[in-house]
Amino acid sequence: MTPVYSSYRPENIIPFPLELLKTASGSTVMKTIDPVPHLEQFQLHAIDQTCLSMGQSQVTFSIELEHDHITQRVLVGLLDEERKRGACIAIYPATGEVCDLTNDGGVIGYLSLSPMMPGQSIHCELLIYKYGPNCVCTARIGGETFLYPAFVLNGSPRLTALVGYDSGAGVQWEDETLRVTEAQAVA
Repeated sequence: MTPVYSSYRPENIIPFPLELLKTASGSTVMKTIDPVPHLEQFQLHAIDQTCLSMGQSQVTFSIELEHDHITQRVLVGLLDEERKRGACIAIYPATGEVCDLTNDGGVIGYLSLSPMMPGQSIHCELLIYKYGPNCVCTARIGGETFLYPAFVLNGSPRLTALVGYDSGAGVQWEDETLRVTEAQAVA
């Protein structure tokens, strides 16, 4: 006769060891890990800078990145001088996860061709379409397009093109381009 499993019998319940949740002071707490990275976690390198003076403009930042190891997140961004507004994404090569780092968008998608091996080139492109203060953005990574949360940039902001990494010896890049063109009016 085969034993029958019953999940509600007391002998089937395994208590979680509370000593794993104790802090140095002895209090019991549950530690949570935020799966979405934050801008402060990254070592940043400024690549170029531009000032948006036109009422309707398109900003394009494209770059080829190479990461050190599969669990190293890499960053591509176009941010204002305070680094609070703009478009900034983090890519996790192990899973293909793409996250928004500046507009609380969290995960905006996953790359279909992942994992991406160390040394494999990742083509990244951020496009910001600015119509007055309103900005609409897309991120193109490895030929895939991700919609980015819309945001507001008042006045004639100065945007800095950035790359970064969260761990390892660094990130390599080449073929970086930053350009601003006049955007066509939309209906």
